[in-house]
Amino acid sequence: MLRVWTKIISHRLAFLIGVLVTAVVLAALTQVKISAVSEVSAILLFVLWLGLPITSLVALNARHPETFLVRDGAFTTPPNANAILSAGMGTVLPVAVAALVGIDARFSNGVTWIQIAAVVLTLLLLPLQWRSVLGPFGMFLRPDGVLDRQLFGSVFVPWEATPTAKPTKSGINLHIVRPELVVRRGLRPGTTIRTGADRGFTAWAINLYAARPDYRPAIGTDDGLRQLTSR
Repeated sequence: MLRVWTKIISHRLAFLIGVLVTAVVLAALTQVKISAVSEVSAILLFVLWLGLPITSLVALNARHPETFLVRDGAFTTPPNANAILSAGMGTVLPVAVAALVGIDARFSNGVTWIQIAAVVLTLLLLPLQWRSVLGPFGMFLRPDGVLDRQLFGSVFVPWEATPTAKPTKSGINLHIVRPELVVRRGLRPGTTIRTGADRGFTAWAINLYAARPDYRPAIGTDDGLRQLTSR
């Protein structure tokens, strides 16, 4: 199963495009006048929309790799499979809503402003969901501290703040001895961070670097990653 999640994560743009194209084709087929085709397409669109959140719940507790990526002088990870599948669900949602509005318009006197607003709102949220899993976001372990960058804000915890990390069911919870050193930008409350790597491994790495300043210069290097994963 780990291989499946890895494929989805590695090819997340292709996955989201595939979900979008499939949803659009099924939604278009729900509008045809052949009742059998329309009904089957509506059922398949519903199954697609329902299947993605169920699969994302499965992915939430799936195994993740015990390693990081080396990027721009930091250790980071791609988004986890749960986030990508959730974005897939958000991709299907506006298409499914538009299909329902189209079906309703065929069998009623027209479309209400509430239905139009629902379609517009879900479409406006779609680029944000895609950007959240395709953009330069997530956790970054750097020689100077831990940065968690999200769509609407970020939190930076320097090593001098003495963070200790504990894995949770959904991410990593940071306890900070000196919170006055934490730097926040935008809308980024709390100190829980998410990672595409194994949560236990990530928490262990943070605790290691917090306790061993002599290891920090190697963060973000291939040698540092080999040193980390060989332990």
